[in-house]
Amino acid sequence: MRFEEAMDEVLETSRYDFLTGRRVDIRERIYDLMESFLEWLFENLGIDLPEPASGGAGLIAVLFIIIAVVLVSVAVIVLIRAYLQTRAPKRHTLADMFEELRNHTVAELLELSSASKNRRVAIRYKYIAVILWLNENDIIVIEPSATNAIILRQIKNAAPHLAAPFSQITDAFHLTWFGHKDLNDEKFLKFDSAVNTVMKDE
Repeated sequence: MRFEEAMDEVLETSRYDFLTGRRVDIRERIYDLMESFLEWLFENLGIDLPEPASGGAGLIAVLFIIIAVVLVSVAVIVLIRAYLQTRAPKRHTLADMFEELRNHTVAELLELSSASKNRRVAIRYKYIAVILWLNENDIIVIEPSATNAIILRQIKNAAPHLAAPFSQITDAFHLTWFGHKDLNDEKFLKFDSAVNTVMKDE
């Protein structure tokens, strides 16, 4: 029986029931309708299913399984995309530190870093000191809208040998400042070494 034929039959039965006052189990009608629809769907898709032992309930179970698989697949995709977005590097500009860049010298920023008892804050000050040093030495031109990618591009053009240590500095800065992670002593020493490599460059 085709889906349209099953629907017509249900409608005719419903009208007859309404006129005669006869009560019919609506759930049975719905199951029959769903069974007819699934049979029609599988037939048109060329899928051969074994005859279910329990009648229409078997096909309905198949439908629920298909829906469950689709929902789980969608949920997994959404979770994976959300996880990848949290892992992806974000584009941060210099806007939130531009006042510090304008109002402090490199020496003052390094002093603030040394005086800080918070390693995360100390890394931030050293990062800003590096940016200011690069600007003062005409390696980069800083603007509030500049991102690390823009700065790195300028470094590669003007002083390509500083690109690797600068990338190491920005990685540590992003990890601690925006990612709220801590650097162990070994990684902090590597960060310090990269800062010294950049700022002692002749």
